[in-house]
Amino acid sequence: MSSSQRRPRKRSDAQPSLASSIRTLPGVGEKREELLSGLGLKTVGDLLVYPPRRYIDRASFSSIAELRQGEIQSVIGKVSRSEIKPARGKRLFIVHIEDATSKMRGVWFNQPYLRSVFHQGDTFVFSGTVQIDRFGKTFVHPEYEPMGDDLLHTGRLVPVYSTRPGLGQKQLRTLVKSAVDTHLDDTGDYVPEAIRNKLGLIPLQVAISHLHFPPDASGANAARRRLAFDEVLLFQTLFALSRLEREGTGSRVRDVHDVVDRFSGDLPFELTGAQVEALGQITTDITDRYPMRRLLQGDVGCGKTVVAGLAAAVVCDTGGQVALMCPTEILAEQHYGTLRAFLAPFGFKTGILTGSMPADEMGRTREDLLGGTLGVVVGTHALIGEKTRFKDLELVIVDEEQRFGVLQRTRLVKKAPQSNLLVVSATPIPRTLALTAYGDLDVTTIGDMPPGRGTHTSHSVESTRRPEVLKEVAAMIRGGRQAFHVCPSLEQGEAGLIDVKTVKKEMQGLLGKDRRVEILTGRTERDRRIEIIEGFRANKIGLVVATTVVEVGMDIPAATILVVEQAERFGLSQLHQMRGRVARTVSDSLSYFIVSESASEKARARIAVLESTFDGFEIAESDLVFRGPGDLVGTRQHGVPDLKFTRLPDDTDLMLRAREEAFDRIRSGDTSPDWQMWIEAVTSITEGRTVIV
Repeated sequence: MSSSQRRPRKRSDAQPSLASSIRTLPGVGEKREELLSGLGLKTVGDLLVYPPRRYIDRASFSSIAELRQGEIQSVIGKVSRSEIKPARGKRLFIVHIEDATSKMRGVWFNQPYLRSVFHQGDTFVFSGTVQIDRFGKTFVHPEYEPMGDDLLHTGRLVPVYSTRPGLGQKQLRTLVKSAVDTHLDDTGDYVPEAIRNKLGLIPLQVAISHLHFPPDASGANAARRRLAFDEVLLFQTLFALSRLEREGTGSRVRDVHDVVDRFSGDLPFELTGAQVEALGQITTDITDRYPMRRLLQGDVGCGKTVVAGLAAAVVCDTGGQVALMCPTEILAEQHYGTLRAFLAPFGFKTGILTGSMPADEMGRTREDLLGGTLGVVVGTHALIGEKTRFKDLELVIVDEEQRFGVLQRTRLVKKAPQSNLLVVSATPIPRTLALTAYGDLDVTTIGDMPPGRGTHTSHSVESTRRPEVLKEVAAMIRGGRQAFHVCPSLEQGEAGLIDVKTVKKEMQGLLGKDRRVEILTGRTERDRRIEIIEGFRANKIGLVVATTVVEVGMDIPAATILVVEQAERFGLSQLHQMRGRVARTVSDSLSYFIVSESASEKARARIAVLESTFDGFEIAESDLVFRGPGDLVGTRQHGVPDLKFTRLPDDTDLMLRAREEAFDRIRSGDTSPDWQMWIEAVTSITEGRTVIV
């Protein structure tokens, strides 16, 4: 029976081999182990599913006479002789190659040891970029290997991996080959055969082999598709199990609709239709017999915070407590100020809990939470610490959720399993990504924007025009406007990066004594940070030079200008979030995205999207295409692999089929041996054990 036809092994049989240290492979010493670890390759299992970035087609051979300048080609040639020659302080090793049609050279710098590799009369396969000069046709540092039946680096579709200095492609390919040869049979195929057959997926062992050594392009794609399906089936199974667990947990049922009407009526503005609908869905969940698990998403400035605040008021009015977790102290402080002002007239007390608070303040806040005198607490990671306990936690709100991991939000909810969870994302999430990253949550989208917003204009600017832009911005600031200026670097001296201190000096020179410039970063001390933000809000500061801390939580309506240095270094959605900081009032606003001369065409195309639309959903779709799904929900912190093989939106069909299979089988209580083996494998992964799926 072939390896592709074997019955899957039990987890206990397969796990030990795959969990073996990568050090157990031939040729891996302490130094190489460290290099591999830097790539996330610590076990044999990690190496088996390490995805190539691309493939080079070395499957076809040319004669030497057919070689053309600048093309990547492969030849089969016989070594006629070799020699070492000095050249500009270096030593050239030259091997002379010939076939029936012509002659050429292979050249390596400072590698005299190759004399022991190439012997007269031996036949090798050489692959590289052809150069034609006064010496004739030449390969410089070509890939090579002796002509044989099992070519690894030539004569095939050759994988190219992400690597690092000190670890070459040939070394990495050789290690992968060793892992496949010795451990492929240890991988159990846990996806039920019925599902594989239904979707036309190849067996796992065949997929792993073809991932690294594909017979052709279609074989490589079939391997990737199989491994992508395993990834999304894993996610969807976890979501289905989570949904089943939630439906087995009771929640206090209450009538809150009169409360909602009362709080909404006290607002100084009318809610949009989308906000009313969102609040209705949330309050319906709160009154349900199951705990709420809902994602609230919408574009920058659509009013998500108001909806979350009203939900908090509803819970406080019925005697429950609310915890709002934020990714940064700046955002926590902003939300604390907003909620405290909103809830105080109704008699609800709001507190804050962050890591930089004095110990005595943190202690008092925790006492109030445990005693029940504090209705709402806004905080950062300090909320999930063991010392933070609640009397009656009814609602957990996680803001800017994409910055947290699955584990972090889970730890907060576990403080009160019956509590409701509202996940808030200011980065609109395409439907396919939402189902993949938040498949255990119901989704509410606020599509309308509050009326009366000004027009925002975005400009992509070449770095050669940077002095001109800075002068224009300085003139507008002197005229009374306020601006954010974002830099990719905090410290001076980072190669090629523009830092906040340099920009502050430049802009202060342009502004003179007319307007004040301050620096705001994640390292700014709490009291100083609050002082800067309040000074900016009072228009005592004309320009804040910052790192990406301004991306979330900076609510300064008077700031209407944004400058981003080396914009190609930031993600598309990240840039959209930044400009959302300056498009919050009836005033028109501007963004300048300065692009380095060295920026790639792909980076320029990405930033051009910002000039054509302010629609966050369009931008999110484009970002997904440009950047890929990546580590969607911080799953590495939870022992779950990120999406290494899935390509969204291209693999939407796989994701939807995986969701259908997982939810149908979990709901039906499928007890078939194949499906139970899959559930066992999923459980192993979430518990940190090494299983390939």
